[in-house]
Amino acid sequence: MSSALAGAGLVPVHARRPHRSAAFPSRPIRLIVPFAPGGSTDLLARLIARHLFEGTRAAGGHGVWIDNVAGAGGNTGAAMVARAPADGHTLEIGAMSTHAMNARLYRGLPFDPVHDFDTVAMLAYAINVIAVSADLPVQTFPELLAYLRAHPGRVNYASGGIGTHNHLTLALLAKTQQLDLLHVPYRGGGPAVAALLQGECQLFAGGASLLLPHVPSGRVRLIAVTEGQRSELLPDVPSVAETLPGYQVTNWYGVFAPRGLNPAVRQQLNREINRVTALPDVARHLRSLGLMTSQLDADQVHAILQADQQLWGATIDGLGIHAE
Repeated sequence: MSSALAGAGLVPVHARRPHRSAAFPSRPIRLIVPFAPGGSTDLLARLIARHLFEGTRAAGGHGVWIDNVAGAGGNTGAAMVARAPADGHTLEIGAMSTHAMNARLYRGLPFDPVHDFDTVAMLAYAINVIAVSADLPVQTFPELLAYLRAHPGRVNYASGGIGTHNHLTLALLAKTQQLDLLHVPYRGGGPAVAALLQGECQLFAGGASLLLPHVPSGRVRLIAVTEGQRSELLPDVPSVAETLPGYQVTNWYGVFAPRGLNPAVRQQLNREINRVTALPDVARHLRSLGLMTSQLDADQVHAILQADQQLWGATIDGLGIHAE
């Protein structure tokens, strides 16, 4: 176990028995957010918590409360959920990074980010965008590729830290296209975008919500989205796959429960969360943050998680990236 994980107080997950309840929920639901307050995951959790089981709450039912348990790249909070009773009353608002990336980034995790959890629902996809600073002389993604190939080792890209989604999105592009880029990690996505705006770095990949406020001024240009197709939120921005078929990087947030959740409770939670994300006010709020909802069942979310873990596991191993 790494010193970072040991310092975070993570302990191995032990076997558990599935819990069954005749009436669900039978007590308040605890939503664990494995990151500090104020970030995208926390904002999502609080938006969902306001509406979750609001009908039963209005009739005197049980409430929902948020518990921010940050540390070790999301692993501290995720481990707490993995060890909790599998009765549906403790859930994690997790990110793709915590479950599809961290198993390979962090050595000796005391839990399995896939097999020690039951996927419950998809909350939202974050529109992921490749952007360049105003002083980089490119307007399109093909022009960006040509420039990077013609200037090996001379373009810096910013990220929110080693092993973050920002880092790995462009590390994957560099690996598959044999590009020589210089990675400059910062302490979070906000400082990385500030470096892009100030010209310290010329390239960045991250959530559209971080970048959109700076597009009208011309300080950054959105070159491409990394999903498999164009986003309806940014219809004029092409996808990377239009130039490089098969390249696709998504970024999503989901709800996870400890392994062994009663299938009926899992289905009930899935229906309720999908109901909340489909509410017009909630959907509008999410779109304003560059987030898109998707009404998937729990097994579909699990299939996405498995596919992304395989993709990022191979990428992280191939690049030799490890978080400490």
